[in-house]
Parts: sequence; structure tokens; C-alpha cells
Amino acid sequence: MKYLKFLIFVFVLSCVYATSLDIQMPSEVKVGDEFDIILNVKNNQPIAGFECSITVPYNLKTVNFSGNSEIKKMAGKFYQEKITDNGCIVKFALFKNPITTDFYVGKITVKVLSYNDNTRIKIVSKGSDEEGNKIDIFSGDIQLKIKKENNTKIINEKLKEFFVFFVFA
Repeated sequence: MKYLKFLIFVFVLSCVYATSLDIQMPSEVKVGDEFDIILNVKNNQPIAGFECSITVPYNLKTVNFSGNSEIKKMAGKFYQEKITDNGCIVKFALFKNPITTDFYVGKITVKVLSYNDNTRIKIVSKGSDEEGNKIDIFSGDIQLKIKKENNTKIINEKLKEFFVFFVFA
């Protein structure tokens, strides 16, 4: 019985302290806004390989990605960043010294192009240990609320433009 309690305790601890992805981003934005998604890995085991992909829907556009320059230097030619309009991917392999502490992955800058009441950003990250064993870190969708513009404000601006044109024409 004591052995079973010990196994349960070890299992719970391993779940509590598992490697995870810390995602920092606003929960609500407006059309036209640019915002950042900051990614950090909370790590409790040696990571020799890592890959993270971020995919944004049609109403968002990936503007920039800035990764971890220290990891880039350590991985050398085994570091890759790729950015497209609908997302980015960062991956690296470390053959000499795996990362054993928390680390910064990078910052993605995204622009809101249009309203969508169901905007979800897909993030998938995984790692591997020194033997190549897969480490699941995070895979899921992050909901982003996009506020509608105030239609009354837009109509008033259009009316002003019309009257200014009409008066001075």
C-alpha cells in the first residue's frame, strides 16, 4: 500500500512539474491593432530538440517574429525560423548541451485585419530529449476576442466627410 501511495505521489508530481508552454497575449483586441504573442517554455527536463508552430486565421496577419538569440547561437545551422502571413515556425536542435531550464522561445507580432467572432490561434509545440524521445509541450487553440468597431462612430465619420465635401464643393 505504501508503494502504491508513493507511485501516485511521483505521478502527480511529474504531472504538476511537466514541461509546458507559457503563452502571453491579450485576450481582446480591435481591428487594426497589432499585438504580441510571447512564448516561454517552463522546463523540467533536458530538451535537445524543439519545434513550435503558430498558425493564425485569415483575419490576422503575422507581421514579425523575433526568437531567442542565445539558442540561435548555440544551435547554429540547426536553428530555423520561418514566417509567413498566416503564421510562423521555429525549431532547433542542440547536440552538445541540452536546455535544462526555462527558456524564451520568441515573440510573434500579429496584426488584426478584420472582425471574426470565432478567432482562434493554433499553437503546437513539442520537444525531444537527448535520445530523441518526444516531449509533448503544448497543442491547442487560443481564443482571441476581436471587438467590433462602433458602427455609430463610423457612420458619423462618413457623414462628416460627406458634409465637408458637399459644403466645400
